[in-house]
Amino acid sequence: MKLQNDDYYNEEHGSGSNMIYVYMILIMSVVILGVTALVFWANGGKSRNDGSGYAAAVAQREAQTAQSGNTQAAASATENKLTSDQLDIWTLPDTGRKSNNGFGSNRNNGTVTNQTTGETMADGSSDKNSDDKSTTADELANGKTSVYDMADKENPKDKDDKKDDDKDEKKDDGRIQVTHSDGTKEWVDLSDDIERNDYNYDNLKYQNPTMNYYEEGKLVSKCGADISANQGEVDFAKLKKAGCDFVMIKIGARGYSSGNIVFDKNYKDNLKAAKKGGLDIGVYFCSQAVNKSEAREEADELLDAIEDYDVRYPIAFVMETVDGDMARIEALDTDARTTVARAFLDRVKDSGYTAMLYGDKEWLLTMVDMERLSDYDVWYAQDSKKPDYPYEFGMWQYDSGISINGVSGKVAMSMSFTDYSR
Repeated sequence: MKLQNDDYYNEEHGSGSNMIYVYMILIMSVVILGVTALVFWANGGKSRNDGSGYAAAVAQREAQTAQSGNTQAAASATENKLTSDQLDIWTLPDTGRKSNNGFGSNRNNGTVTNQTTGETMADGSSDKNSDDKSTTADELANGKTSVYDMADKENPKDKDDKKDDDKDEKKDDGRIQVTHSDGTKEWVDLSDDIERNDYNYDNLKYQNPTMNYYEEGKLVSKCGADISANQGEVDFAKLKKAGCDFVMIKIGARGYSSGNIVFDKNYKDNLKAAKKGGLDIGVYFCSQAVNKSEAREEADELLDAIEDYDVRYPIAFVMETVDGDMARIEALDTDARTTVARAFLDRVKDSGYTAMLYGDKEWLLTMVDMERLSDYDVWYAQDSKKPDYPYEFGMWQYDSGISINGVSGKVAMSMSFTDYSR
């Protein structure tokens, strides 16, 4: 039992000594924790008060890193100047420029997508322009490309379309453009029921003052002058030597206001002198008829006037508006004008002469119905190097004011594709 008592003694005294050390360690730990808490409290308060805590330190390090990166980028930019071709990492709309690999001139078939509206628009790119210089990054940034200034800059394709419109002013697959006297323009549908002319205008040759037409190197046209009292006394022999084969002589006109028929004061002398000078003769009348009755009256008066003369070239019906004043025929519509013209031409044809309708492109294509008049020859008036009339026509007045030997003043000159004397 003694052993047990001794063990108990040793254990009792050993435990007391150890407890003293434990208390000391606990006290020291409390002191250390307290000091540590005070330090953290102080640092936290300072960070909240002057912004110099952990977040400030992180921000400072990031600023230092960014500054270092900018310095390196600046050095790199000094050595290499980038172009737009090297900046394909940008999220930019396709400009249609030629790619570095040299394949194709437009990666999206000539279209770009508006980044604001999402609409797909043509950018005007084409293979023809694929060799243009690449756009620089500065120009892209300043909005100097077709992608960025599309709202203010005309699309190159639109310019091409306008050029095409100008180029196709004469003909456009079944249409022709007419310029009216007031300057406005109109596209007119061509009729499939009217015969088209097949003249090759490369065969025209202008030998001042005459215009001639050749086929297989042979002259096939005839040249003529339009004669009235306005030309005064004409030397028809000299006119023939100057290259004229025929003349178109004015017989008379109806007053555009009074409605009275008046004969040209020189028509008889001109008919006689032209025959004596060896020229073939055609005639014309300036109509202001407003109905079929007046048109037939005009035709009858003309036929009576030329009854004793050898007229082999056409008898032409001329109807025109009057510049700066109101003419009787301005009250007529297209159908009425066509009816009047038809009445005159029918009367002439029934009398055994060649009847002909005179007019410029505006008159023939917009003022009368040529489908109803297509069985009559046309005397087309246009001052130009080449005529611009799609349908068949027999004569062309190519210059309305030219000088020629035999006439003291200016005279209108015409060329006939047909020799009407035969």
